[in-house]
Amino acid sequence: MKKLKIAIGADHGGFSLKQKLIKFLESKGYTIADMGTHSNEPCDYPDFAAKVGKAVSRNEFDRGILICKSGIGMSMTANRIKGIRAALCRDITDAKTSRRHNNANVLCLSAKKTGFPAAKNILRVWLKTEFEAGRHKRRIDKIERLS
Repeated sequence: MKKLKIAIGADHGGFSLKQKLIKFLESKGYTIADMGTHSNEPCDYPDFAAKVGKAVSRNEFDRGILICKSGIGMSMTANRIKGIRAALCRDITDAKTSRRHNNANVLCLSAKKTGFPAAKNILRVWLKTEFEAGRHKRRIDKIERLS
């Protein structure tokens, strides 16, 4: 199976978890692009959601990962970008469903509600789960026509 190219970004609230996930992903052989932030100094989450979302939308990367304190702001921002289906996942069931049924191409995580061990498991499942297509493809096509 081809190793995916992944863009990852976080604001200051997600910086620490992002750094840990980058090391984890690199240890598994994934190609990672760290799109910031590069410190825990206060910054604005839409800047990083836009960088990651646009890069995935342009097919420069196979998938994206976004992290902020709640995951909500990142999800809302990324979903404004044409072609992005960002999913806030708080457990492995969310991760499986977001891929199987929604073909999510950006994973959003809450640094406040999701510790590193759980985030690692969510990410592992999200990366290996395939889109089922079938009836779900029809629904994804309807979502895409909205933008």
